[in-house]
Amino acid sequence: MTTAFPLLRLPYLVLMPILEQMEFMERIALSVLSKRARTFVKLLKMKCNYINLKLKDDRVEMKVFFDNSEELNVDMYTNRFKVDLRYGKDYISWWPGSLPPTDNVLPIMDVTHCKSIKKLIFPKVSEYNPGYNALVPLLTKLPKIDELIVEHTSLYYFSPDSPLLKVLRIVLPVSSAVTISDHVRKPKIPSEKFFKGEILTPV
Repeated sequence: MTTAFPLLRLPYLVLMPILEQMEFMERIALSVLSKRARTFVKLLKMKCNYINLKLKDDRVEMKVFFDNSEELNVDMYTNRFKVDLRYGKDYISWWPGSLPPTDNVLPIMDVTHCKSIKKLIFPKVSEYNPGYNALVPLLTKLPKIDELIVEHTSLYYFSPDSPLLKVLRIVLPVSSAVTISDHVRKPKIPSEKFFKGEILTPV
């Protein structure tokens, strides 16, 4: 029978050199386990340049960019409760139990000292079953979005009952800019109403 080693109960002066010797991926994996673990890992100052999120039918793709031209790729599958991490040649997968995989987004933002999402991208998805419901808990917690991007969609998505509009109502108030792909025919409404969120407000 294997006994768990109480790593986080070690004295600070003993614990920190151990964390410093860990590989980057090991630090990230440790940081999402608990707030206490994240507090210590955050002291290692693994600062990123920026983070992009792309929302797909069955997963959230998170890309964390660093000064050394490396990037951390995190794929969180909402239908399989699975998380894949890739950094350089290193690769880790885990199944976070009953917790939604998207619960890893904010801890990773915190431990990499990122205060906002640079780009939040809504790519083309199924019009009738876009799978946005699983993303609502994440979207309600995002602190700030520099640019919200809607890609390759259709006019249907701007109808009052559109699933996309329902989630845009959540993120638009914390978004500094909104970009709609030129591939879509824009709804015939004044642009100022869109950016003020007036078309996203139920009548």
